Amino acid sequence: MLLLTRTLTAFFLILAQAAPTWAREGLTIASGAGYKRLVHDLSAAFTAQTGYPVQQVFGNMGQIIPQAQESGAFDFLLGDERHLGKADLHFSGDYSIGKGKLVAAVAKGCTLDTLSELTNDTITRVAMPDPHKAIYGFAANEYLNNAGLWQPLQTKLLIVGTVPQVSTYLLSGEVDVGFINLTEAMAMASKVGKLIPVDESLYSPIIILAKRLAASPHTEASEAFIAFLQSPEARKLAQKHGL
Repeated sequence: MLLLTRTLTAFFLILAQAAPTWAREGLTIASGAGYKRLVHDLSAAFTAQTGYPVQQVFGNMGQIIPQAQESGAFDFLLGDERHLGKADLHFSGDYSIGKGKLVAAVAKGCTLDTLSELTNDTITRVAMPDPHKAIYGFAANEYLNNAGLWQPLQTKLLIVGTVPQVSTYLLSGEVDVGFINLTEAMAMASKVGKLIPVDESLYSPIIILAKRLAASPHTEASEAFIAFLQSPEARKLAQKHGL
């Protein structure tokens, strides 16, 4: 009986110690879809370190920003400086994640050595994200215009909503080339024929930030996330994902 009592006492002590972690409210991060893998990894590491769960929401910034305006439920938006800077939202701080890079992914079986060859007859479909809603669509649009390729490629272009949608078309063989971000490209490198970096001088710099909303509903978890973002572990994860 004494042994049972001691066992139960120890069990309830463990429950009491664990309860604050279980009871913790998490935070919500909304991000551009092109950084889904990065946000997954950051969230997993943050939760493992602090015990705070993270709810993740993804889409293009044209979708994310209205959701943030209407819901009031988001703590952080993670995306590019350009789109977030124009958002009609109040922020209480921003935290640099890294610099994004545009890449052209070439489907397996497709012969393409340089992007000047996109006008060749062997290239029939080229996909890119929507330039009005996704930063890598905006960057691809800038690049194609500055490289003198926008008009020649008009009949070949397939414009979709997000970076992952470009990847889907590329992997299904429906397009020959897709403009995506380096983070996405690194994750699918073994599934495509080639990755061609895009000349960074031909599109505007892409600065990726995590911006905390002034109306963030989870103060304690948000403060912990800010500290985590400034840690060496978070920096290593960003570098792992090409930032």
